[in-house]
Amino acid sequence: MGPQPIPLNETGRKQAESAALWMKSIPVDAVYSSPIRRAMETAEIAVRPQKNLKVIPEKGLSEIDYGHWVNRTFEEVKENFYDEWLAYREYPASIDIPGGESMPVVQKRAVAVVERMRNDHPKQNVLLVSHADVIKAVLIHYLEIPLDHLQKVGSENGSIAILRFGTTFGDRLIAMNVGPEATHLLRNVKA
Repeated sequence: MGPQPIPLNETGRKQAESAALWMKSIPVDAVYSSPIRRAMETAEIAVRPQKNLKVIPEKGLSEIDYGHWVNRTFEEVKENFYDEWLAYREYPASIDIPGGESMPVVQKRAVAVVERMRNDHPKQNVLLVSHADVIKAVLIHYLEIPLDHLQKVGSENGSIAILRFGTTFGDRLIAMNVGPEATHLLRNVKA
């Protein structure tokens, strides 16, 4: 059982609109999105202020297939699949989600999309819209952080991460968690 076609709620729409405002000064040449409904809606809202861009669905950016965990709350997953849930939280590189995908498979398919976009859109700004753990898996790949550290990286709803490829210093993460949720988080950081 794969991810469900859940639409954006009011909070999600506001987050996408805030991302659009933040991005309006960054020219986007192409936009690809997970084909899952809430991601496609986010992408459409995010590029609305830009020139007339068509959002292209990209299966490689899809949410993780959480298998038997789909349609369950976090509490239900912990109660019914505690050992697997704990292993996923602590060692995501070595656990298969019951009936679903493994994190190494997710990372491989999402990084393949990024690499294809690098080749298909040289020297262009490309917006890719996906889901938190998929985004984190891509970012830690390019930061050369072991996949088991996935949960140490945050990717807030409606936030933006920017990878710049081919700089003088190589490929770089130049921004992460930019957007409405990140602003809230920064206000709550204690020294």
